Amino acid sequence: KPGFRTDTVDAGRHQRMYALLDPILGADPAAAWLTLGDGRFGNDARYILDHGGQAVASDLADALLKEAQRIGFIPEYRVENAEALSLADGAVDYVLCKEAFHHFPRPMLALYEMLRVARKAVVLIEPNDEYAGGGLAQAFGRAVRGLLLRLLRRPSGRHGFEPVGNYVYCLSRRELEKALLALGYRLAAFRGLNDSYTPGVEDEPLAANGPLGRRTRRIIRLKDLLGKVGLWNPGVLAAVLFKTAPAQAVLDGLAQGGYEIVRLPDNPYSAPDR
Repeated sequence: KPGFRTDTVDAGRHQRMYALLDPILGADPAAAWLTLGDGRFGNDARYILDHGGQAVASDLADALLKEAQRIGFIPEYRVENAEALSLADGAVDYVLCKEAFHHFPRPMLALYEMLRVARKAVVLIEPNDEYAGGGLAQAFGRAVRGLLLRLLRRPSGRHGFEPVGNYVYCLSRRELEKALLALGYRLAAFRGLNDSYTPGVEDEPLAANGPLGRRTRRIIRLKDLLGKVGLWNPGVLAAVLFKTAPAQAVLDGLAQGGYEIVRLPDNPYSAPDR
């Protein structure tokens, strides 16, 4: 049934993103998670449950979550507005927001709410702002890409909108670091991931090695190669925003999983608190 299939090229794309959670799930088993914007049958929560964690799916609309609970795919769910969560401060260990933050009309409000209800950390897996940051090589790569798009008379890609009407709010590391520092938090972990979407991948079996699967892998390999020489920013950003100092096993797992651990500067004008 669409939404529950695990054997398609599209499911393979999502599994690559879900695997970004494995370092935390492995190092902090049985932690309590809330997934936000998980209205597509609660698949985010299901992954966490399958890997030993406790998870409650939530979304603003509950039609698909209700169906997922009815058939036993998820044990429970909540109807939640990401900008005004009904949970108490520190109610869960982790909050996960995967591919939903970029839909929010006031995403920073949602981020503050996630940080409020999370006891340990907020995890975001979202589109990366490919036009933010990077060195001269990436600036050159963006300039070449922009020129090609102009020659092809296609949109520049600097800003995007989705058919449902929302602006695609992409994340950047620096933006998230500033948000943490403003609240007095000082530790984050980041990892980039390249992805490629082509209409129809929802129906092509992954094992068939069909044309869409081959195209997806080919584009990801090309982006990975361009990234290695500094000409490409990853299209997906995974960010772990810590509220409290995690166990060393969590940090070790993240580092082994390819994350960069970022220790933000102390505020010299505030008393030590976090």
